[in-house]
Amino acid sequence: VAIQAAPAGIAGGDAEKLLFEILDGIARENQSISIDTLQSKIAASTACHAAIKVTTPLDTKKMEWLLGELARTEYPMSCPHGRPVVLRYSVREIERAFKRI
Repeated sequence: VAIQAAPAGIAGGDAEKLLFEILDGIARENQSISIDTLQSKIAASTACHAAIKVTTPLDTKKMEWLLGELARTEYPMSCPHGRPVVLRYSVREIERAFKRI
């Protein structure tokens, strides 16, 4: 298999790692897979690998852009793999977490 190009946000070395992760995941499922399903899995993995990481500092403009883009998605509450993107906490839960109550 030759990787000739990678999506924006995926470095060359990371593209190879991403491909192996996808293929390994498919092999572990031990079942046949349609081209459509394979394409969806590749898109989901690529999106997660190219995502802004938790340690990336963002200015206000970038945060506003990110929230706007998130709101435009079909499923804004989770990533393509189903992991939560947004969590909701009440003030009481936050106060409890910081041992204020």
